Amino acid sequence: NTLDKQPLRVIIDSSGRTPPASELFREPGPVMVAVASASEERTAGLCAAGAQVVPVPAGNGTVDLQALLKALGEREITSVMVEGGGRLVGSLFDLGLVDKVIAYIAPVVLGGRESPSPVAGAGAATMEEALRLKRTRVDVIGQDVVMTGYVR
Repeated sequence: NTLDKQPLRVIIDSSGRTPPASELFREPGPVMVAVASASEERTAGLCAAGAQVVPVPAGNGTVDLQALLKALGEREITSVMVEGGGRLVGSLFDLGLVDKVIAYIAPVVLGGRESPSPVAGAGAATMEEALRLKRTRVDVIGQDVVMTGYVR
């Protein structure tokens, strides 16, 4: 049964604001919520919804990502797929915690001065300093382009 092999979903939520009534708790598979400073009330609500709440040290006002990855490694989780906003993705790049990139590019144009960036963080000041992926591959899936490459 494919539902028996659902991956662990890890939610990075420094203060435990994820609503316990969220749909993600009704989906099959385990859920872990990594928190840095959640109240006992919020932690209890997440546990009651079925989440395993894992306290992680704070780093720059949010969950310390290196500590989180160490905690996952202690649980023998050695591969992590990240679906996150620009801030999370940028932080992972800034900390040197990314090994592989799989980027989906859809034939849709979004824009505007206030549009979120897919990769925030420190970034590179010049093209020479930009992170260059190695062993890249490009595939087409339907109308989307998928680019895969390795950081190291």
